[in-house]
Amino acid sequence: MKTTLAAAAYVGYLMFGLFQIVAAAFGIEHMTGLWRLICWFAALVVGWIPLVGTVLGIYTAQVVWKWSLPVALAVFLSIPALMLLLLTVSLRPASAEAERGAPSGSRSETSTAADADRHYVPAAQRTARKI
Repeated sequence: MKTTLAAAAYVGYLMFGLFQIVAAAFGIEHMTGLWRLICWFAALVVGWIPLVGTVLGIYTAQVVWKWSLPVALAVFLSIPALMLLLLTVSLRPASAEAERGAPSGSRSETSTAADADRHYVPAAQRTARKI
């Protein structure tokens, strides 16, 4: 289930990012009047930046596509928040769940640097034969 949520969040973020790049391209073209191909290259550079892409997307939705401000804010702010929520839920550490069901006194599977130092055996001792 968690893998499915993570995959859905990544695919959704990719689709939203592409939508945001399209919005950024139209916004840059509207603001600057540059050639469309140059605007697309600029949108590829700045469209993935969360704050810049969001602001350009909201601007484009309002001015170019004639959306209302609440709709533009809802689309360009709530979709990334939903993707972040899906990623947070799906990538929650499994160790917290495992610790709840593990018997008391059992060690976790992750080892620390102190454990590695405690079990370190120098190479000379590993190869020496005991008589």
